[in-house]
Amino acid sequence: MTAQNEPGGGAAHGKVADAFKDFPYYKEGAVPQYHRYHAEVSYLDELERIWGKRWGAQGIGRLREVAMVKPTEAEVLQLYEQDSAFFVFNGITPKLDLMREQHHGLAKLYESLGVKVHELRWADDPPRSAYGPMKRGISAAAGFVVNGGAIIPREATPYWRGRSRYVAKALMELGCPILYTVHGKGVCEIGASVRMSDDFVVLMLSTDCNREGAEQVIPVLERSGYKRVLLSASPGPLYDYHEEVPGWMHADMWIMPLDARLALIYPPWCDYQTIRDLHEIGYTLIEAPREEVNLYPTNGITLEPRRVIMNASAVKTRRLLEQHKVEVIPIEYDEVHKYGGGVRCNTMQLVRDPGPCTFAA
Repeated sequence: MTAQNEPGGGAAHGKVADAFKDFPYYKEGAVPQYHRYHAEVSYLDELERIWGKRWGAQGIGRLREVAMVKPTEAEVLQLYEQDSAFFVFNGITPKLDLMREQHHGLAKLYESLGVKVHELRWADDPPRSAYGPMKRGISAAAGFVVNGGAIIPREATPYWRGRSRYVAKALMELGCPILYTVHGKGVCEIGASVRMSDDFVVLMLSTDCNREGAEQVIPVLERSGYKRVLLSASPGPLYDYHEEVPGWMHADMWIMPLDARLALIYPPWCDYQTIRDLHEIGYTLIEAPREEVNLYPTNGITLEPRRVIMNASAVKTRRLLEQHKVEVIPIEYDEVHKYGGGVRCNTMQLVRDPGPCTFAA
């Protein structure tokens, strides 16, 4: 910018010009030009100046930075087996050493693919919920980072409630700004929303997201650049535990983006209107085999369009994707799954390159 710090601006000169050259709309002897500054300079325009980098994993452009949390003893407490229905898992406790080995393998895989991995440490070790032990503390995806910063969740279960404090503190230590925190009676585990592209995201009403929570986060998502927030819905339990319950909780258990209009989907875990909507948008949908759904094939990470990281055990799903010219990078992750989450659950996506859009500009 010129002395007034815009094309054709008024002339300040010499040392004054040098000292003030970076200030937007500077004019010597005048007060800041509030109206133009506020009207024409957005939050994202100043993001790197203030926060050091262009934070955001908006869609499925090339993944550059992630954060992960190492498994702790909090994932294998005997307490969970005393009432597995309350802790929403099948009662099979993972072997902690093997769980750590596979989780470490995922971190090394990211690094080998050129993705920077930040190791998060929760403020307490082991982490605690508002009411006792915190199961699933390994699920780093709780923080949902879009263009400009993170949305902090409000959790659905008592044994997760309070994790938002850990997530917010860890993100601030990384230098990532917080855009919004779900509050009031809102419940939204926003990290399980699925980035379909730079301008399209799926958010699901379920046990883990109520209407108030969705209504709070939708404006933040839209302001970050999403032209369409597809609000889907899932079944849910009443009293009894069903093996489908983990798949009903989060959208990232039944859909994974592969390209701007291509996705892997497990239809029984979402509502049919969502399938209609995806078809009307123009998506080609690949159906995950029923016999592999508990291997969490849809809970993988899209490294970039048509290139995904997925559980190695889901062999049939891998073949299906390869038939659609999608490269699958396999990772052994079965032991980690036993705690109740997969590759995507345990990966907080921080920075991506700009990627494809689903809707025309």
